[in-house]
Amino acid sequence: MNKQTFGLSKRFGLFQMAALLACLFLLAMTLSGCGNGRSKQENRLKTYGHDGYMGYSNSNPNLPNRYQYLNYNADGKFIEQVLKPISGIEHTQIYFNGTDLHVNVKANKALSDVQVEELRAKAQSVVQYNMPRYKVHVEAKR
Repeated sequence: MNKQTFGLSKRFGLFQMAALLACLFLLAMTLSGCGNGRSKQENRLKTYGHDGYMGYSNSNPNLPNRYQYLNYNADGKFIEQVLKPISGIEHTQIYFNGTDLHVNVKANKALSDVQVEELRAKAQSVVQYNMPRYKVHVEAKR
């Protein structure tokens, strides 16, 4: 009987050893899964810039600050500025309705209907390119 008891305890000791090794292996795998194998900390927390407003001007770009201020007056002046180089435009009228931007272009009377339509299309593309945050509607008349 002593031999069986010794054999049973030896098997039990091997089982404990195997369980211990399995636990150590699982622990090592778990801990290595938390790392990405890079020595640099590239995945660090990225914060907003120190702008004096606790990062609000970067996270909320429509808030007024000292660097930029998005408003209809500034947008209207910019639209007039980008339309000025286009020949054939005598006068522009700009009005806003939320995210819709309406531009009425008074074309030169010497232009034909086809040229007025080309002028309207050119003004539409120029304004839409420069003002992507608006739905641009351009109307051209003589």
